[in-house]
Amino acid sequence: MKKSVATLLFFMSMLFAWQAPAATRNWKKETKAILKEYKYACRNSQVVIDEIVQDGYISGHVVGLPQDAFEKFKVIFYVKTNRWYVHPFYQPENPTEGSAYARIKPNGTFRIKTVKRSVDASRLAVSVVPAPYVINDQRLWLKPFLGLFGGVMKYSCRGVVVPLNGEI
Repeated sequence: MKKSVATLLFFMSMLFAWQAPAATRNWKKETKAILKEYKYACRNSQVVIDEIVQDGYISGHVVGLPQDAFEKFKVIFYVKTNRWYVHPFYQPENPTEGSAYARIKPNGTFRIKTVKRSVDASRLAVSVVPAPYVINDQRLWLKPFLGLFGGVMKYSCRGVVVPLNGEI
């Protein structure tokens, strides 16, 4: 009897675990659809960092995406210290433009504020992801582990990693 109850509880927990990420599946589905729609443009696109001003802003531009795609994508920023952290800020309850990501303007440019922290970052990763993409506040790695699990670059149209010299 105890074994059947334990088995039932196990299967119920698996069922609820499967049902819980419905919202996750929705953003992933939308993200994959946008990446599929702009598959060829993403292959030829580039992200360029134009300027990093300490305690000011990071600005850059995207080349190779058609103008109609700009509203379907956003630019996210991660800095590397002991792991990758969203830059400049991340508020899980309300990730907002200007603090967790930047929109791409109609001319292909983007800009976000930056904040100098007490610990210098060694690298900056800038990634163009579909607008529905859900941002995680930190990552151990950016590329998918074994090509399958996690990583920002799995859902990225294009990204670039640049070394830093104490700017952030």
